[in-house]
Amino acid sequence: MKKILFCSALVYASLNLCAQSQIKYTGKIETGYHIFLARPLKIDAGEGWMGYQLVGTPNGLDLSLVNGVSFKDNLRLGLGVSYLNYGGINGYSVFGDLEYVTIKARIAPVFNLKIGSSHINNQYGDGSTETVVDFSGGVEHRVGKKLSLQYKAGFRFVHQSIFLPIRIGARF
Repeated sequence: MKKILFCSALVYASLNLCAQSQIKYTGKIETGYHIFLARPLKIDAGEGWMGYQLVGTPNGLDLSLVNGVSFKDNLRLGLGVSYLNYGGINGYSVFGDLEYVTIKARIAPVFNLKIGSSHINNQYGDGSTETVVDFSGGVEHRVGKKLSLQYKAGFRFVHQSIFLPIRIGARF
């Protein structure tokens, strides 16, 4: 009985030490500059209306942190938070992040989708909260075994406006 228990412990230990999981932790930090493109929604002013959520044509900045999992290093799912600043209007965003790298190479195309909620502290009493949808694509450059740099651009739909975000980030 002791031999069976000892052999089972050896097999269990060797499997745990030599096994390679297809699911791994991944983290990403990125920053972006959002160029204002358009405001597709035109509103007829009524009572209580204090203007568009973002006044004028504000460009924006964001700083994001995403934590999640990676499946076979190609498909990544995560949750993220961002600090936002649109022309002096501060806020934050909480979102789900889906990322797909098409090939396993040193430099590879990457596609990204972010969907979540964005809150800004604007002229309205409690600020404004809207859904954010962000599509982007670009390249991922593997610098080391666990570090990749990403360069992306795309479209961001939020706060009654459309933006062109240009991002740089590091994934670890």
